[in-house]
Amino acid sequence: MNASILGMILAVAACFTAAVLNLAVESRFRSGVMRAAILLAVTIGACFYGYGYTYCYGANLTSLCRALLALCRMFGGVNDLGNVSAAPLFQYPAALAVFWLGHFMAFYVTASAAIATLGERLLRRIRTTLLRRGPLVLIYGINARSVAFGRSEAARHKAVMYVDQDSPSGLENSIKAFGGVVEKSAGALNATRHFLKQINMKPGNRRLEVAALDADGRKNLAYAGQLLTALTEAGIRPEQTRLLAAGAGEGVASLQAMDGKGYGSVFAFNDYDLVARRMMRDHPPCDQIAFDATGKAAEDFHAVLLGFGRMGRAVLNQLVLNGQFTGSRFRVDIFDPEAQNGFLHDHPMIREYDIRFHEVSGMVDAFYTFLAEASRRIRMIILCTGSREKNAEIARDVADWYPWDEPIPLILQATPEGCEWIDAQRHDRQDAALFEGDALDLESMDAMAMEVNQIYCAQGGSALSARENWRRCDYFSRQSSRACADFFPAMLRAAGKTEEEVLAGAWPPEGETLENLARTEHLRWCAFQYVNGYASMPPEIWEQRAARYREGAEKSFRVSRDPDRRLQACLIPWEALDDLSARENAVTGGQVDYKQMDRNNVLILSRVLQARREAKEGSARE
Repeated sequence: MNASILGMILAVAACFTAAVLNLAVESRFRSGVMRAAILLAVTIGACFYGYGYTYCYGANLTSLCRALLALCRMFGGVNDLGNVSAAPLFQYPAALAVFWLGHFMAFYVTASAAIATLGERLLRRIRTTLLRRGPLVLIYGINARSVAFGRSEAARHKAVMYVDQDSPSGLENSIKAFGGVVEKSAGALNATRHFLKQINMKPGNRRLEVAALDADGRKNLAYAGQLLTALTEAGIRPEQTRLLAAGAGEGVASLQAMDGKGYGSVFAFNDYDLVARRMMRDHPPCDQIAFDATGKAAEDFHAVLLGFGRMGRAVLNQLVLNGQFTGSRFRVDIFDPEAQNGFLHDHPMIREYDIRFHEVSGMVDAFYTFLAEASRRIRMIILCTGSREKNAEIARDVADWYPWDEPIPLILQATPEGCEWIDAQRHDRQDAALFEGDALDLESMDAMAMEVNQIYCAQGGSALSARENWRRCDYFSRQSSRACADFFPAMLRAAGKTEEEVLAGAWPPEGETLENLARTEHLRWCAFQYVNGYASMPPEIWEQRAARYREGAEKSFRVSRDPDRRLQACLIPWEALDDLSARENAVTGGQVDYKQMDRNNVLILSRVLQARREAKEGSARE
């Protein structure tokens, strides 16, 4: 066999293989190829058959109909070359090559539709094979939210596989459209070691990102636990894995790796917390007030919350976490006929912050009487009534209540499905879908939080790397570091800097600006502790713990923090931190400086932002 024949055979085989694989790759490529194939086939067919029939049989209605029929027959794999071959153009090899290319494209379009309909098992096998390399996102549970999340992950060039026994065919079609795979085998549903072999998960460098997104949080927790057992038995290292778990509660913290067993990173959430967190990221309180040249707030932050069910409570937590600034007084007024403030009975957050309850709704005169008195100082009005329609109705009523020649505060409407809002020009807006974008980008979150955690570890004398210290970090401490990293927009806003300026070298701040930002960081840290139920440690308990330390407490014992009783000695004003540092050092012989810890969290902002950028760039390359 001569080289030209062999080359032709290989070329044909390569083109056919590429055409088949195109059916199994991401829809953004497949749909583009299909559109191009249809356009090319129709253009070539219309030109060649229109020319051929006109030349051979004249420019008449019969030739038009025969050319149109020939064009249609192309998509059935039939050609009419014998009827038009007498035309001069068909005597040229190059013209014939284009002619046959058009027929191949037409037949490919038809064959692809047939394969998609009849060859589903083959396509799934091809897609599953393609999933055996690179980072894999394994999603447990098929619903509208998990499909939106998978589509977002696929857009980041990650392989996506779903595990679920029952799912609507419409959602499965959506998954297939962006190149995902649905697995319903017993091994996948029971998270067995055989399933891990099927997806080529073994000890090494391959990453597995597990997203347990079933509507039932208990199922998510159970599946994540089953899969962890299989991963541990297979020798998969914790640093190869991450876990996102919806509605799993605090029990998911036990799945985070400690002592070399568990998922390398764990993030638990529910719809309410996720909406509130994303709302504060997209519409942070810092954007609603002014700051002076030294990073000090020039205005107070006052928010109004209408509705105090689960959504309202989640929003209140985020307001407290993100609304503390040096020079600014914080206040939230909550309107709800049944305020459910029993949820916060004797909670440290209620004792420490100006949070006021009004047992009326936002649809009565009493609310508008309050609004008339406080309208000029209100920066945000957030509706959490539990109904999207009711939210929208009240929001529009409130916006219309303000005179048209006066600015209105930011009016936000929160439901478990997402956030809508009315801007300063009174236009209705809607944020991107909740499970799309980077709201659940655990890789970026951890990259930023790891830098924050390293500062605390270095202050404590650790000589380990940032990654190793992160592996040893408990779930609560990781959440604390993530909350610090989430606050970076407020630090940029207070400092009068943009992210690009900081990354270009316009950091750190100095003098009074650094001190004011450090004070703000201390307020933010205190807010995180209070929201999570911590209270300030009474002096007598601190002395008892100091005595226990002198008597030779275990190595991990910390005088100023009692996690069992949720007491923290650092929950004191900034001015008192030096005294606490001195007293603790006198007991432990250490060199802790609590004020400097807050300053350090400000100083490392450029490293935090750089880590975020590198994580996103690394994800895009994979």
